[in-house]
Amino acid sequence: MVKRANNTFELYLCEKPSQGRDIARILNANQRNDGYLQGDKVVVSWCIGHLLEMIPPDAYDPKYKRWSLHDLPILPQDWKMSAKKSTSKQLTVLKKLLKRSHSVVIATDADREGETIAREVLDYFNYTGSTRRLWLSALDTVSVQRALKAIRPSIETEPLYHSGLARGRADWLIGMNLTRAFTLLANDRQVRSVGRVQTPTLALIVNRDRDISNFKPVPYYEILTYFKTNNGIKGELLETKWQLPEQRSTGQGDEQKRCLDKQVAQSVIDRCQNQQGLVTTATTARKKQPPPLLYNLSGLQQEASRRWGYGAQEVLNLAQSLYETHKLTSYPRSDCEYLPLSQFNDVSMILQALCKNDASLSDLIAQANNKQKSRVWNDKKVTAHHAIIPTQATPGINRLNVKELNVYNLIRRRYIAQFFPDFEYDQSTIIVTIDADQFKASGRIARVKGWKKALETESRQSFSKPAGEDNKQELPAVKKGEQLLCDHLKLLDKLTQPPKHYTEGTLIKAMETIGTQVTDKVMKKILRETAGLGTQATRANIIQTLFQRKFIIAEKKLLKATQLGFDLIGAVPDTIKDPLLTAQWEQQLDDIANNKGQDINGFLQQQILLLNNIMTQVKTPQTKHQSTPAASNSVTNPSSHPAKQYQAGDPCPECNHTLEVRTAIRGNKIGQNYIGCSHFPDCRFYAWPKEREFNNTRV
Repeated sequence: MVKRANNTFELYLCEKPSQGRDIARILNANQRNDGYLQGDKVVVSWCIGHLLEMIPPDAYDPKYKRWSLHDLPILPQDWKMSAKKSTSKQLTVLKKLLKRSHSVVIATDADREGETIAREVLDYFNYTGSTRRLWLSALDTVSVQRALKAIRPSIETEPLYHSGLARGRADWLIGMNLTRAFTLLANDRQVRSVGRVQTPTLALIVNRDRDISNFKPVPYYEILTYFKTNNGIKGELLETKWQLPEQRSTGQGDEQKRCLDKQVAQSVIDRCQNQQGLVTTATTARKKQPPPLLYNLSGLQQEASRRWGYGAQEVLNLAQSLYETHKLTSYPRSDCEYLPLSQFNDVSMILQALCKNDASLSDLIAQANNKQKSRVWNDKKVTAHHAIIPTQATPGINRLNVKELNVYNLIRRRYIAQFFPDFEYDQSTIIVTIDADQFKASGRIARVKGWKKALETESRQSFSKPAGEDNKQELPAVKKGEQLLCDHLKLLDKLTQPPKHYTEGTLIKAMETIGTQVTDKVMKKILRETAGLGTQATRANIIQTLFQRKFIIAEKKLLKATQLGFDLIGAVPDTIKDPLLTAQWEQQLDDIANNKGQDINGFLQQQILLLNNIMTQVKTPQTKHQSTPAASNSVTNPSSHPAKQYQAGDPCPECNHTLEVRTAIRGNKIGQNYIGCSHFPDCRFYAWPKEREFNNTRV
């Protein structure tokens, strides 16, 4: 325990030296010392990221130095941390300062990781003094001064620490145990690294690669039809596309309403050539589109990847530099696209700062209406951090490198766009009918640029699309009820295209939006749409880890799994590689952080139950990790039908709907398969397998 004597100062504990210097400057703590800055009754010091790390298995017991299936799972009863050798000197500095401080202000990054970095040091030294929390959204002078006037009680952010502990311990449990297990099972002297979030992310890439490899193109046919307009004068033609009738979609079409039968397409051409068509629809409507929402980190990573091919970690580093080094933007690891209403008071100062930093923006900002309040100002949508925006700092942009300027330009122009009118365009639709055949043309013509003025120097958007879809060309003027002569038709032979390989940007998007892709009824009931793999702060690092462990490679910015990656995903049970179950765990960590009823012990108990179930199976010789239909679908419900076996596809004994295989996602049988009713949640019939009767591929 740290003993405190002659405690005469308050200690500000920052996450890194540069952050410490920014805060110390405002506090007038200018006296330099080894590892800290001192002022009048205040000291500013810092961590250097995590100063502590969880001890490895052999530090709990030397027998774990030798990897053995017999010893798994390894379940620490008393979790311990140790000092990182590379930063142990700074940890010693903090130990001495904590002895002399009467209180501590936690001034690390305002997120789960920052909370954990500071509090694990305080816990390591059993610090018992009072603590408060400095919550920073940016490191420019105005933002720091504002935050110092609103220091919070530390109890408000303590749940973030509990969430951080739960995440770290769960990662240790899954990573240490399953890495050893599947490395030993492979028996080829090559480490098979398994991670709680890393492995399901790898599974996304592997599954996409398999989809592409197994893809077989299917021919389909489009018909472009050209009608004479304006009574044939000037040779003006209306280009349309034939629409596959609803009744022909089965057999002759697919879900995208594409025609799969060439004879059907040819028959349309044969019967419609030189025929009169009737205009049954001719509408033009003025549409409005509000400015796009502001950037969060994922959005910034996706856009920078799309435009310039930047990697996710690279974008995070650039955004961190803009925030930390240049003070030009707010906190980068935000998951929010909105701003608090109170932030509207800063609009004039921020726009002025943007002009001062870059005079080339003056004409654009002169056209902005700084009184206009767009949809981004919404207190109900703001999470722990608001969206990434420019600050009031005015260091200029001359010190920015090209990549920093590119990312900064995205952020500042998206902010400026909020003070411009809606983009307005005319949406036109024309449908021409020849007997039962319909031909459609759509056009979209820009009428009021609005906020697009703020983005036009960076915009790569275009309304140019294939015929029959939205087209940027203005459509010929026709009226409903008008007769048009079919001049000619074109038959286009096309092939369906395989899905595209992930880029880092599209992978970030897939990780972020996994909760919106739920089709399983049980998961849909549990998962929020905001559920995702990892967090804004960790996704880039997860992708980097997959590269470092040689599970994936990048070919011209396209991510592809290596053979090692395929082998690992083929070996591990579905529970560990299932993105949706992992997203549920991330949701539970979020509930811990927000004090919503979930607790660290309950969360870790789920991981332990899961590990025990997996280890039981990998240690059982007759258990296969690839199930066969006969083995995996037959189960018994001993409680209600002791002699009855049920299989997927059987009728439910309670409601007669079809039974299907499901996976337990909570309780002491987490990860195990069972038979449940497809009519869940209306029917809750289920049946558990008999001992060793149910080879469980999903564990």
